Amino acid sequence: MSSRVPSIKRQSGFTLIELMIGVLIGLMASLAVTHVLVNSEGQKRSTTSGSDAQVNGAVALATLQRALQPAGYGFATTPQVVGCTLTASFGGAVVANFPPRLVPVVITDGAGDAPDSVRILASGKTSYSVPLRIVAPGNTLTAYPVASSRGIASGDLVIATNAISAAPSVPCRVLQVTGTPGASVPIGTTSSWNAGPPAAAVFPDGGALINMGTPLDVTYAVSGNALTVRSLTLNAATFEPEYAAATELFPNIVQLQALYGKDTIADANSIVDTWNSVAPTTPAEWQQVIAVRIAVVARNSQYEKEDVTHANVSWDVGTVGTSAIGASCVTPSGATSRCVSIKIDGLGDDWKRYRYRLFDTIVPLRNMLWSS
Repeated sequence: MSSRVPSIKRQSGFTLIELMIGVLIGLMASLAVTHVLVNSEGQKRSTTSGSDAQVNGAVALATLQRALQPAGYGFATTPQVVGCTLTASFGGAVVANFPPRLVPVVITDGAGDAPDSVRILASGKTSYSVPLRIVAPGNTLTAYPVASSRGIASGDLVIATNAISAAPSVPCRVLQVTGTPGASVPIGTTSSWNAGPPAAAVFPDGGALINMGTPLDVTYAVSGNALTVRSLTLNAATFEPEYAAATELFPNIVQLQALYGKDTIADANSIVDTWNSVAPTTPAEWQQVIAVRIAVVARNSQYEKEDVTHANVSWDVGTVGTSAIGASCVTPSGATSRCVSIKIDGLGDDWKRYRYRLFDTIVPLRNMLWSS
């Protein structure tokens, strides 16, 4: 009988080379997954921050548009007084920050392509505001006889003008109603707003009191890469004027540019034929301002790893009434237009690492149009 020695099954495993290849494949797979995740997260951050810029820019523009719409309310219905010089005293001293002219909107051009600021003035009466015609024999030091005192109340600020059928020949004056109006509007000589009243008969029959209530006087500007607002308030007890520090409204707003829309052609058609940033200097020129054009530039908050913006923002302002501004440009559709370059390259050495969005609109000044 033959004896057989059982064979030992040969044991086998991974060689060093096989292990190294396996590790290499695993590393490559991990690298690919990591690359996909990093790109996906970067795109997500860019999309999210882009959405923030979209929201901030759109809401900032809507806020400006809504604020501009009532500009001139209460006094634009009397076009002859638009543009008159204002004098305002409180406690015997000139109110330094009060608007120097009775105008619906003032655009202050930013020096060196810096952001502009937009100041809006309107009556703050929430019910209605109509001019009160001064009647004979004209004002005394303490009272202004009027044809009607509808809509006016004690404590309201009024602007006295010596004419409503023609341009005022003397500065318009800010006064305060100090009692219940009736056949005349009481203006007390001891009231803080009325210190140093004008001489009698300065505002005769044919003049008017413009009812401003608590005036709406707000200024929008860009500061610290944010849209800010600064407004006039009156102390509830003393009616002392107070201009608080600017309040931030929307972050990542880096530019604000504005243009006056003027009907400069003597055809009385109330259509804008000139756009520019030149402030009017006479009442007649102020009466030509019937619209405002606004451009807002928003920046996303995402800092990119490489340059994503390579030039200043181009603002297409069209060809109607814009021959004196901007430069000739070609739109994406191939049409010839006029474009204004909005400066963003002064926002720091890393300005190219952010994305920007331009928002613009035209706001008709309806109170100016209705009175034209």
